[in-house]
Amino acid sequence: MRPRWCLLVVVSFSAQQILNVCEDPRLREQEWGNFMDPSIREQELIERNEVGHFFYRFRNGESGADVYDRCTLFLDTLFRKLNTGYFLSDNILIVSHGLFMSLFCMRYFRLTAEKHRRLKDFDNCEYCILERNRKTGSYELKTQIIE
Repeated sequence: MRPRWCLLVVVSFSAQQILNVCEDPRLREQEWGNFMDPSIREQELIERNEVGHFFYRFRNGESGADVYDRCTLFLDTLFRKLNTGYFLSDNILIVSHGLFMSLFCMRYFRLTAEKHRRLKDFDNCEYCILERNRKTGSYELKTQIIE
């Protein structure tokens, strides 16, 4: 049985538009660990600001760099599927959390951690469009994401 969010997305398209649906556990939000524990939250926020948001790893959680690594693994799988003809269309819808989306863009476009820091946060239900350039075969960012 598919999660409710998946069903809500699927009903937005006709049956002819959906050629394949697959879930991938790598497309999840950053693991915050014990971030919500009030006894350590303030100290972790101080440490995170000192170390940097991208590199700070929460206790029992992940850093942005860890999520970046998941993006890399996901992209490897995505490119392998694209190259083998797994997808029958050039259109791919990826549903994820905002941080994963920005780190996905960081990884795909090879942005530095400093450049990533200047990316805007995605709002709930906001989308990011990458469109394939038919001449070069590469995907180009069509959504303004840098503040």
